[in-house]
Amino acid sequence: MHYSDVKLPKDQKKLMNCYMFITVRLKSLWIEYVSYVESPLSSQESFFYVIIFNEMDFFEGLRARIEDKLPPKLMKSMRALDDYSSW
Repeated sequence: MHYSDVKLPKDQKKLMNCYMFITVRLKSLWIEYVSYVESPLSSQESFFYVIIFNEMDFFEGLRARIEDKLPPKLMKSMRALDDYSSW
């Protein structure tokens, strides 16, 4: 499935919840990625990169679609959720 095939809710609160859920998922994916990068990988395990990056691409695209449907002023405050520096 492509991220453009996902039906998004019309309600602003539901869109905000989707945005927050996806942001948390992306943070989790970055943590998984860093864990794999810092561990010694054999050639058989390199397919994990492909899986992680495809999943990140899906969620980034979906989150961008949600962002387009929310007011810019609201998105300015919600972008603070994108800060991965705390991990």
